[in-house]
Amino acid sequence: MIDVYFVDVDVADDVIEALANLLTIPERARADRYRFPDDRRRSIVARAATRRLLGRYLGNDLSSLVIDEEEFGKPVLRGRAIEFNASHSGDLAAVAFAKETAVGVDVERRRELTDTLALARRYFSAEEVAIVERAADMGDAFFAIWTAKEAIVKASGKGIGTGDLHGFTVPFRDPQLRPVIDGWSVAAIDPNRDGYYAAVAARDGERQIASQSIRASALL
Repeated sequence: MIDVYFVDVDVADDVIEALANLLTIPERARADRYRFPDDRRRSIVARAATRRLLGRYLGNDLSSLVIDEEEFGKPVLRGRAIEFNASHSGDLAAVAFAKETAVGVDVERRRELTDTLALARRYFSAEEVAIVERAADMGDAFFAIWTAKEAIVKASGKGIGTGDLHGFTVPFRDPQLRPVIDGWSVAAIDPNRDGYYAAVAARDGERQIASQSIRASALL
């Protein structure tokens, strides 16, 4: 099973500060370095959700959880008793958890694009560009494809290498994990919020996916 949690970051300041107290000193310092308050809010909620939910899965005190970074910056739990990944955009954070398989998750709030087709041609495979070209709403198709591609890149832990994105084609809006490249599979997931798109990727393509929305205050 892969569990995905969507957390609303648009909450009262006192909730944000209480969540910030769940973070380590370096994590809180990193959040405080954000120039804009909304970026700080997203960082705090995503990191607090990761820590709190890891603690609940493992039955551990939050202070005992050590999160390291791999070569390209992907965070991993020391000992890897459970795998996780987080993403945030707009007013939503997403955190995915799975045992014995690496995972990646991406959530994106739709925004206006200057030239949707030009972006698709820059980053997408020929098959994906064709989907965007045929779509009645090209922006809608673009973000559905983009989240799936980025979820795979995040799962692999190699970072978003734009030159590599042309080399694979993701399934379009498939809610089941489907194989894509190098043993990675990806599925679309519904964030249950208008204007948002999400996808999750995993090494084990046989997993079922369960998603839910939770309140940030439920993490306290």
